[in-house]
Amino acid sequence: MIEWSWRIEGGNSIICGSWSDDALWEAVLLQLRGSTVTNVDVFGKLPELAMELSNERRVVSFMTSEGDPQWVLFDRRSPTTRWLHVRDGRLVEEIGRSSECPLSP
Repeated sequence: MIEWSWRIEGGNSIICGSWSDDALWEAVLLQLRGSTVTNVDVFGKLPELAMELSNERRVVSFMTSEGDPQWVLFDRRSPTTRWLHVRDGRLVEEIGRSSECPLSP
């Protein structure tokens, strides 16, 4: 989940992003349907995400406001949910029930 700024990259250009016209989003997001995540990188001094997809697209987060990067990775493969996110500039893993998402208000 990426709460703030993001972009979807193709081979050598940005296809769409959080500041793109909303009318473009639907068509681009449909292109991602059915693809799988092939790699996830966490990069930067303040950790951001780069997710490579099987359809040669890449989804990248980049916070553009004050505070921590606003993304979270969920692992819901068991009754106990794990989250990886950023708090105070550091990666944090939390464990709990799915209703306890760390980015929830």
